[in-house]
Amino acid sequence: MARRAGVDRAAAPAGRVNAEALPNIAALVEAGGQIMVGTVKPIENAAVAHDGKKTLAMLRKRPDESLEQLLGRLDAAIAAARRSGSRVDEINKPDTGVRYKL
Repeated sequence: MARRAGVDRAAAPAGRVNAEALPNIAALVEAGGQIMVGTVKPIENAAVAHDGKKTLAMLRKRPDESLEQLLGRLDAAIAAARRSGSRVDEINKPDTGVRYKL
């Protein structure tokens, strides 16, 4: 019998991820949005949140910032974007003329 690729259920942690720690990310994903953390060429160490219609936040990982801290900032940026109606953007630098559409 061929074994299917993927995560072995026995190896996966039991229970649910604590959505209380990142409530804005949890709400975004539950509503059909998505987040992405990693490289979006040419940007390394990016964190992006998209609600399915528009990008809410685009962050760059800071030097010495942990993944947990970056996700915490992304959660706060989602809340700020929803509150203000404006995207939180650390990727595009208006003074350089270089723009990335993520």
